[in-house]
Amino acid sequence: MPNQMKACGKAESMKGNSEDRSSQSSAELETVEAAGGVKQSSGVNRKSTNSGLNQTSSASQRRSGARFPAESQATRNDPGAPDDQSGTNVSAAESEEAENHTEDETIYIRIPVTVMFGSEPGDVVKPVQSPNKLINGFPSNTDIRKRKSYVMSFDNETNNAKWVYEILNSDSLVDNCRKLKPFENDYHKGHLAAAANHRWCREANHDTNLFSNIIPQHKKLNQGMWKKLENRCRKIQQKKMECNVHVYTGPLYLREKNDACFRVRKFREMNRMGGKVIPTHLFKVIIVENKNGTVEEPECYVMPNEEPEHENLTDYNWDIKNIEAASGLTFIQHRPNANMRDHMKTVTLQGEGGNGESHTVNIYVRISS
Repeated sequence: MPNQMKACGKAESMKGNSEDRSSQSSAELETVEAAGGVKQSSGVNRKSTNSGLNQTSSASQRRSGARFPAESQATRNDPGAPDDQSGTNVSAAESEEAENHTEDETIYIRIPVTVMFGSEPGDVVKPVQSPNKLINGFPSNTDIRKRKSYVMSFDNETNNAKWVYEILNSDSLVDNCRKLKPFENDYHKGHLAAAANHRWCREANHDTNLFSNIIPQHKKLNQGMWKKLENRCRKIQQKKMECNVHVYTGPLYLREKNDACFRVRKFREMNRMGGKVIPTHLFKVIIVENKNGTVEEPECYVMPNEEPEHENLTDYNWDIKNIEAASGLTFIQHRPNANMRDHMKTVTLQGEGGNGESHTVNIYVRISS
């Protein structure tokens, strides 16, 4: 039986605190004491409709998600792309190379290398054959913020991050912090960069509780399927051990019309809580970089921000093209005959554990440039 999920399941209606972010101090805006809840307000709307993907490829048809009409597709002007490339130039190059049948079909997946690892080019290494490779860039380049061990793009209109990027390896998943007790309200302060992914030092764990990394998240989603999905990210790394698991997480704002989903572009009428727009859905894009340099096809999920209806993660699989359309972000791109070379980037992070001891995280990433 093909996987099914809601086309555009609406989050529960909430009458959140409407105080403007400008009325809060910077300390209040940037720090949340602990993982936990936001006070629930009245009003529930769980009406939703099932809809399959509107795609052409057989691989894509096996995934379930929202159907996006042509006019709702994201316009890709490639924000965050390398300086030597624009959307127009890429399209022209792709057309020319297609005619000559010499197009490089490698899919390049953007990760924020320069912010996370610095601008040095890194050492040139022997290239590997992989259908997917990593490249420097951003899904969007609005208000980029670097934390101890993750990177984000913040949206001042919604007061939520557009996306959060984190990288998991055997060093970064070491638990050196005591867990914080959650609040017991019906809605949690959901973490985009998962708190459990950044326990290797106290500062990294504290950064996951910043205002900018928090979104209003339904309690049963946070404690149920979303927790299961976060655990899956860690289990992938723990199973393979010597690999990097690159993870993008972010909110979606969708409305349903005529059995199709549309991106919400004006947020004035959307419910808010604590000054934040309440997402209707959450997405996660998981990219596995193996020790041998190969990069696996992105594994993507979208979940309505409400009590989950399904118990299997596969019921929430989406194609990355649909996530790009639903979010307006750009995760992948094609670079025909760009003479790309593989470089090894390294970074060492240092921090303090729960008892004052020093800890070090070493990360090695293969990048094409």
